[in-house]
Amino acid sequence: MRPKFDPTLFTFGMDLRVRFYEVDLQGVTHHAEMIRYFEIGRVEYWRKLGIGYQEFLDSGYQYVVARVECDYIKPLKFDMVTSLKVRIASFSRTSSTYEYLISDDSDEPAVFGKTVLVCLKSGGNRPTPIPNEYFRRVLDFEKDGSVDHKRMNLNDIAG
Repeated sequence: MRPKFDPTLFTFGMDLRVRFYEVDLQGVTHHAEMIRYFEIGRVEYWRKLGIGYQEFLDSGYQYVVARVECDYIKPLKFDMVTSLKVRIASFSRTSSTYEYLISDDSDEPAVFGKTVLVCLKSGGNRPTPIPNEYFRRVLDFEKDGSVDHKRMNLNDIAG
């Protein structure tokens, strides 16, 4: 079963080279590395929005990964330069769903993934509302209509 994704919806991308320590005995990127790639892309996405993750932590918030999905379409091999695309597909008041598309060196889809991150107050373990400034930056950055936010009243975050 092939995952359903629309590569035209992604507004952020970066290149990653597959390093030797990331591959298994077959010379293919170990499946667990994809989760690391997702995290690298997520942090760089935030940086592109002008919000460093350390700044988010310093303001008293943190994100925890609540769910990970990963569909392996094609292998990524040692020394291959891949393209990692990241976007926020949806958000609620306390969580964000990220999508990831990793393409191989011929720009063919190789991996598609999703993560759901939940916002917490630092030191807490209960979901807390994501700061409004973050929502505004996401909506300004992503393509119009590409972020599902039906469960939210955007008037609450107007700024």
